[in-house]
Amino acid sequence: MKRFSKLGFAIFLNLIFFCPQFTFAHDGWVEITPTIVEKGQPTTIALIQGNHSNEHKSYRIAGKWDGNNTTLAVVNPGGKQITLTDRIIDLGEDEEKVGPKGPKGFYLASYIPNDEGLYQAVARQVRSLQQGDGPKLMTVRIAKTAFAAFKAPTISAAKNLKGFVRLIGGEDGVEFIPVNNPLAVFSGGTMTLELRQKGKPAGSQVVTLVRRIDGFASVQEHITDDKGRVSFAVGPADFYLARVKIDEESPRPDGQKDKSSYESTYVFQVFNRP
Repeated sequence: MKRFSKLGFAIFLNLIFFCPQFTFAHDGWVEITPTIVEKGQPTTIALIQGNHSNEHKSYRIAGKWDGNNTTLAVVNPGGKQITLTDRIIDLGEDEEKVGPKGPKGFYLASYIPNDEGLYQAVARQVRSLQQGDGPKLMTVRIAKTAFAAFKAPTISAAKNLKGFVRLIGGEDGVEFIPVNNPLAVFSGGTMTLELRQKGKPAGSQVVTLVRRIDGFASVQEHITDDKGRVSFAVGPADFYLARVKIDEESPRPDGQKDKSSYESTYVFQVFNRP
């Protein structure tokens, strides 16, 4: 991946320390096409950053992930985690290039599933910044989605898949766990997600769901229960993005506070009923 330029990094630091409202302001998510693929054929993983407008209630693309601190992996049907970070291609330009201000484009990685069954993709980003002895600012971002491979790829072939409940993003962040099969969600159905923070259910957290085509007009917000679960009724066939952000503060002996931000997204596809 391309690295930050010195100029870009300096601007980033200024935004962090002198404009706190800009601190880690964007969401990041991963999408896979096709979601159900023929075994041995390529699928494409896209790392997308956006969802900043309308108080994080849109599907707008706003820029690129920070390539210096991002890892991408796929968990295969056997539970093995395969690192794809070195395969990521930058389909964009540096922010100092001619055109709109800011980083442009997004990242892609190709993957060929050689076994039948469930695959999960997870992108992870950890950033920590501190100016001298001042407060520490940290963000942990985990983005997930699922796909499947079969010799004869069909929606019905994916309906009996299991294995979605394992934590794959690390126990130091916030992660969505699908309760029902995210590859068997149909228009007019329901999707239930469980939110875990550092491996434990996270209750009383606001989760936003937005549909790609309708964006802000499709937004739903629900609060997780004491099991960390939230259920959404889904509409037309499309891609749907669930997101959450949890901010925490830790007092310091000097009276200031260290700040931590935990972000998580989950993308799933809703199909038309056969």
